[in-house]
Amino acid sequence: MLNAPFRYKDFLKDVSILSVSSFGGPQAHLAHFQNILAKKKNYVTEEELIELNALCQVLPGPTSTQTITAVGYKLGGPN
Repeated sequence: MLNAPFRYKDFLKDVSILSVSSFGGPQAHLAHFQNILAKKKNYVTEEELIELNALCQVLPGPTSTQTITAVGYKLGGPN
């Protein structure tokens, strides 16, 4: 989980970097998400990220976009 207080600006910066550097489809995106969001920044655990991704795979639409949205919702809530 988070080691420091959650800051929206930092999360937005990380998501922006991921959005311009992730190429290769949803599976490649998940590897980048795991590296940045789970291992380096500790926004979520690896298990939580895999569970969120599995949930998003059963929903219609782009899996990687839904996964990053679910991580943001988990961190910041519905605000």
